[in-house]
Amino acid sequence: MVAFQDLVWFVSQQLDNEQRDDMEQFIRLNHDAFALSQVVVVNNSDMRMTHSAVRRNQMTVIFTTGLHDPIMEVANKVLLGKHFYLAVFMMMGKVANMEAIYEICQFLNDNQFENSLLYFESIDGINQIYGASQYPSYEIENRTDLPKFMRAKMSQVTNAVHDVGGYRFATPMRQDAPHLFRVGDRYEGSTYRIISTFVEHLNGSFKELELPPDALGGRAVNMKQTLQLVRDRQVQFVAHAYALFMPDDDLEKSYPLLVVPWCLMVPLYNSVSTYFYALQPFDTTVWFFVLAAFVLLSWLELLWLRLGHRRGRGSAGVTTALLNSFCYIINISTGRQLLQPSLLRFLLLLAVFFHGFFLSANYTSTLGSILTVNLFHAQLNTMDDLLRAQLPVMIIDYEMEFLLQLHKELPAGFIKLLRPVDSGVFAQHQMQFNSSFAYFVTEDSWQFLDEQQRHLKQRQFKFSDICFGSFHLAYPMQRDCSLWRDLEYYTFRVHSSGLLNYYARLSFESALHAGIVQRLEEHNEYASAGLQHLAIAFIMLMTMSALAFIVFIIELLTRFKF
Repeated sequence: MVAFQDLVWFVSQQLDNEQRDDMEQFIRLNHDAFALSQVVVVNNSDMRMTHSAVRRNQMTVIFTTGLHDPIMEVANKVLLGKHFYLAVFMMMGKVANMEAIYEICQFLNDNQFENSLLYFESIDGINQIYGASQYPSYEIENRTDLPKFMRAKMSQVTNAVHDVGGYRFATPMRQDAPHLFRVGDRYEGSTYRIISTFVEHLNGSFKELELPPDALGGRAVNMKQTLQLVRDRQVQFVAHAYALFMPDDDLEKSYPLLVVPWCLMVPLYNSVSTYFYALQPFDTTVWFFVLAAFVLLSWLELLWLRLGHRRGRGSAGVTTALLNSFCYIINISTGRQLLQPSLLRFLLLLAVFFHGFFLSANYTSTLGSILTVNLFHAQLNTMDDLLRAQLPVMIIDYEMEFLLQLHKELPAGFIKLLRPVDSGVFAQHQMQFNSSFAYFVTEDSWQFLDEQQRHLKQRQFKFSDICFGSFHLAYPMQRDCSLWRDLEYYTFRVHSSGLLNYYARLSFESALHAGIVQRLEEHNEYASAGLQHLAIAFIMLMTMSALAFIVFIIELLTRFKF
């Protein structure tokens, strides 16, 4: 009925000589009959079949003397990630007390060996095959009619139609927008809708598992506690989808819903004061050309003076030469020199005229564009920008542990900016867009938060390029959960159909209705800049006039004194 490619044998070291001889003969007979590759494991519990060359469609046989045989624990650890596949536990001695069989069946149930068989021979010589069923409640099954059992399992696996018979899956239900949150007397959320539909498809339901309140006395999710519940086997799979966790021997993740970058959302700076609009067209390049032209013209004027041209047509002195150059730059003629210019000076003035014309044209056109919009400061977008701004970065305490474990080369200055807080405190500040901090956020959560400010002319936060990796958004679940194949097929179809995007849009509307988020509105009336915004020009005029008047008074006083 099933074509296996590999045979894996787990051999107990507690077998007597007769049993060992029978076992070796049995392995040789299988090799001669099927010519399959075979692996024999005795006591190497550090080995993992998932990291070996053994293929998926393997068959495993465990020769054991009972529940307390060390080979049981060896098989449990070595087969991590493959408990779903067929394994046959063979009792080597005749069984006089069925209590030993019941204990092993409980072991099979606790460690998710739902598709495995327990073969034994009773004291009266009857061969039997037992197994354990988990849904809708723990039950020991007599699977001696092996073809019937195999047909049922093959149908269940190929069609992914597991019926749990109303089983209630325990899981925390905490505030974790946009993934899961409460709206009235029901739960909503983008990923919760997916997993709840899956549970209904299995003919099951969720049972809420209570957790302690957060630091603010609320119900914000603590994923560190939640993942520990999975490791402790109190929860089979979690209704909260999560991205920032690393699978281990006790924790696995479902087929991913998304690949999400983990980055910083940073506040946007306030707009530039309109007093400085007149200076905006003079960027670094413009200033360079202005100063370079002034230096060049001054050098030519001084050269002209050095060559000894007549004073009436040349420069009267060094001061006059510098003033002439300045007049050329701002496109003001010096009168006397333009009456009878030499050919060389004519060409020089012609070049200066075009320089001043294009410079002034560029300035006026750029200033005209600036006066019709609102300008904003340069934004934080890199790690260097963040370090220069010394902006504190808020992060959940257990996610900071994950960050430091994943990135050991982070700058010391950045680590000093980190502010680890409880998940409840983090959610409160992030949801309210507290601009005193930057925040760690995954891309799917950012899209949810960004929806609040979509109608603002100037948004309050942006998703920066300061990222720390991309991770799979998936459901945490027990290693070797018997429903992993069903959930894999289901989430794959959700992933390929784009259903998550649809649920994400509904999630924001539900959160808006529940008052968890709000659409941010403009509080300032923006108007295009006019002459009143050029007050700095008149301020400069008055300031320079006042300074000129003071200098004039000083000169008069000095003249009358001497």
